[in-house]
Amino acid sequence: MKTKKPRAALSALFIVFLFATLHSCVDHTLPEVEVDECGGTVSFEIDIEPIIDSKCAIEGDGGCHNGGNGASLDWRVFSNFQGKASSVKDRITRAPGSDGKMPKIGTLTNDQIQLIVCWVDQGANDN
Repeated sequence: MKTKKPRAALSALFIVFLFATLHSCVDHTLPEVEVDECGGTVSFEIDIEPIIDSKCAIEGDGGCHNGGNGASLDWRVFSNFQGKASSVKDRITRAPGSDGKMPKIGTLTNDQIQLIVCWVDQGANDN
C-alpha cells in the first residue's frame, strides 16, 4: 500500500523552491553606492578629468563619451560634461542593475562616485 504525501508538505516544498529561484536572480555581491559628505574642494582637472578619461571617454566599444556618439556627448570637452553634471550624478548613483546606470560597461569605485558627486554639489566648476 502506497502512502500519499500530504498536500501541505508539497506546497511548502514548492514555496521554498519558488523563493530560492526568485532570489537566485539577484546579485548580492554588487556594492551599494555610498555618498558621504565632501571633505574639501574637488578639482575637475585633478580629480574628475582622470575618471572621465579612464571610465567614460575610452576608445572602443565601451567608450560612450569619446565623441563617437556625437559631439555633444564628447565629455573630453569640459562644457559638454559640465552641462550634463546633474544627469551624470543621477546616473552614477543609481542602484546597480538599474536602467540608465552609468557607466554601461565597467564600474566606478565608491571613491570615484564620491568625487563626482562632490564636484557636482560644489557647482561643477572648471577648477
